[in-house]
Amino acid sequence: MGLRAVLAIAERDIRSTSRERMALFWLILFPVMMLTFSFLLWANPMPPVTLDVGIVLADSTADMPGLNFTAKNITAIMEKVELETEEGEAVKLFKLTDYHDEEKAIDDLLSGKLDAVIVFPEGFSYNLSSGFVANVEIYILGGDTYREQVARAVLTEFFNSLSDVITNIRIEMMGEHMPPEAPPEVIEWMKGLAWPINASITVKMPEMLMGRAGLRGWFTIAMVGVEFLIAGMVTGATMVVEERERGTLKRLLAAPIGPWDLLLGKTLSGLVWLGISALTCLFYGLAWGARIYWNPLANPAHVLVPVVLFLGALISLGMGLLISTISKTARGASGLATAVSWPLMFLSGIWMPKWMLPGPLQALADWFPITIAIDAVRSVMVFNGGLEVMAPVLPSLVAFAVIIYGLGALAYKYVLKRSL
Repeated sequence: MGLRAVLAIAERDIRSTSRERMALFWLILFPVMMLTFSFLLWANPMPPVTLDVGIVLADSTADMPGLNFTAKNITAIMEKVELETEEGEAVKLFKLTDYHDEEKAIDDLLSGKLDAVIVFPEGFSYNLSSGFVANVEIYILGGDTYREQVARAVLTEFFNSLSDVITNIRIEMMGEHMPPEAPPEVIEWMKGLAWPINASITVKMPEMLMGRAGLRGWFTIAMVGVEFLIAGMVTGATMVVEERERGTLKRLLAAPIGPWDLLLGKTLSGLVWLGISALTCLFYGLAWGARIYWNPLANPAHVLVPVVLFLGALISLGMGLLISTISKTARGASGLATAVSWPLMFLSGIWMPKWMLPGPLQALADWFPITIAIDAVRSVMVFNGGLEVMAPVLPSLVAFAVIIYGLGALAYKYVLKRSL
């Protein structure tokens, strides 16, 4: 085995690949296309939804003098409610349209012109100001599950919050009229009647959903994993049969090049192209504003990123070599490798987050070596994790690489013997 022979094979293979349009598509254009679609379609947090709400004021007491809070005050509040987008822009939560006829409002709701209709019935304002129960009727458009759930959640939260504020004001007003000798615990007891359960709800977002830059960084590293999975397996699966179909296999082995020189040279070529593809993904993601951390001086874990990627690429090439044992043609080997790797892209937690997968597939993702490598790289490069992320996975990745690439080398020897 000679280093010069290995490098010669690698150089020849790199030049050959650079002239193949299909290979360049999968290595360069495919990740660019996939990342573009992902950044435009999925890596943008959903903007706040402005709900089109019809208001039916069927309450003559809204104009009654002496009332301190009426249905008109509620609609005035709704018109001012805003949400702030990630860009710092204020978006109105409600777009209100007044209706004098409830039937007309419901017709517009059913035709899709409105997301919801709120009907303030007769006596609503009087009951609200007088301490009685004030009923309100809310109709929500069904059919579109997303907008239906948003409308239901937003309107429920709005009226629940408004009800809480009014309840608190009523209790404070009652406290002002209590005799001085009344114990102070009475007020707290009255609040317990109004709110027997005080649930504190805090929304915790998964790390990958922390803003647009984080989403794009997540998909960028995921695309590196996809390239390793698909292109790596295809490269490994076609190493021998491609040379045989070209008629160059026997000529190569007749030269002062041994079988293991050929394997290492073609492996080196595959690693180089996977490295080029990975850099393409990273630079393209950065151009779109993806959050990618890279500072080996500040974070020693960054030094291990190339090592982990190398092990992941080697594992993928080894898996491709194993596939080559049941393929007799380059087209068949490429097709089989693609057929195996493409569903794994979605089912192994590389492209789809693991927490979105059902239980059995989460178990697969936890043990799939390329997923382990990509998760570690993503934790470091997107979420700025440290050595505590990299150190635990290195032994298992080294073991996977030795076993899978070692079995692939045995498979290569078998295919080579069959092809001569």
